[in-house]
Amino acid sequence: MSLEIAIVFALILFNGFFALSEMAMVTARKTKLKQQAQTSQRARVALELSEAPERFLSAVQVWITLIGILTTYFGGDTIAAVMQTKLVQYPLIAPYAAGTSVAISVGVILVFSVVLGELLPKRLAILRPEKVAVAVAIPMRFLSASAKPVVVGLAWMTDTLLKLFPRPADSDSDITEEEIKLLVSESHEQGVIDRDERNMVNRVLNLGDRSVDSLMTPRPRMVWLDAAASLEDNLSTLHEHPYSRYPVYRGSDQDVVGVVQTKSLLAEMTSGTTPDLFREFTPPLFIPESAKAMALLDEFRSAEVAFAFVVDEYGEIKGMITLTDVMTAVFGRLAHVLESGEQPIVQRADGSWLIDGSLAIEDLRDHLTLTDLPHEDEEYRTVAGMVMAHFARIPSVGESFEHALYRFEVIDLDGARIDKVLVTSMAPREVG
Repeated sequence: MSLEIAIVFALILFNGFFALSEMAMVTARKTKLKQQAQTSQRARVALELSEAPERFLSAVQVWITLIGILTTYFGGDTIAAVMQTKLVQYPLIAPYAAGTSVAISVGVILVFSVVLGELLPKRLAILRPEKVAVAVAIPMRFLSASAKPVVVGLAWMTDTLLKLFPRPADSDSDITEEEIKLLVSESHEQGVIDRDERNMVNRVLNLGDRSVDSLMTPRPRMVWLDAAASLEDNLSTLHEHPYSRYPVYRGSDQDVVGVVQTKSLLAEMTSGTTPDLFREFTPPLFIPESAKAMALLDEFRSAEVAFAFVVDEYGEIKGMITLTDVMTAVFGRLAHVLESGEQPIVQRADGSWLIDGSLAIEDLRDHLTLTDLPHEDEEYRTVAGMVMAHFARIPSVGESFEHALYRFEVIDLDGARIDKVLVTSMAPREVG
């Protein structure tokens, strides 16, 4: 009797070994196994098994099924007989001793099989998958090879039966962008990557969907040099608005000349001769406002420039965009400082943020980690556009609204343009 119980216990532990090996091979990272495989024979075997999961997992399933059958064969009747012998000694239970003993034997085997044969081994494997995979690699290769004839036969039977069922024309196994974002989010939650890395990956994935008009500097904020104006007027503009490059027109933006860089202006002014500010300039590159950011990068690469004018369907200039704007969409604003030295996002002492109305809405979403924005169907591009979409009019200074535990208040207007918005978190603060 004790021999049968010992056999059952050994079978449960054997089942646990297979569960441990299966989970370790499935969760072990191939990159780590490849590193270890350079110096370890066991790691090379583990890598070999993990790269052919179909054969390995099929062999494991064969062994686990066989163990389950043997456990039932040796354990059920044995434990039931022991329990029945004990139960018949009690007059009240004796009439039900047979059924009760079977139920108890099944329960005992179930508990030990689940805990020792499944849950505990798998938990241990998840803690250190690569280490466990390397440790079990050699015996698992032998056990997989010994089960190969059965695996091949079962695979042939399975494939034959599958032919009886219709198969879809296309496969849904392709990895989607949403799955990548979910993986990145889970990696952040588990501490594998930090918040900045998560945000950067998400911004890269979102870049292909963003149009240039969501990244550009809008026309009212553009600072032009005028090729038809006097030298003094242009120097005054340079002094008031220091940038690394300037768009140039002749008389009005209906006659765009191109783009001039500050370094060429400085070289001209220090040449010792009468300066001609526009002796060297880059011809203008025009791109439609509906173009995507990735298409813009291709245009920059082809034209070997880093500046473009954004136009609408009528050819009217809507704004300008630079390579820096695109890079900002990926890396974020360094300390939220614009090229001009302005700060579109300033955190105040009380924790609130003073935000420029021209800030791209994607930058606001990123900064506040918002999953949704108010009135997104309005297709606005800036914080000012979001505020106007909410009020459906030009708001007055002091007007505010609430969304997603934030309060948005109009602080400053420049004519009809919303210049500054105060954003305050309404989330309860921890008291510690």
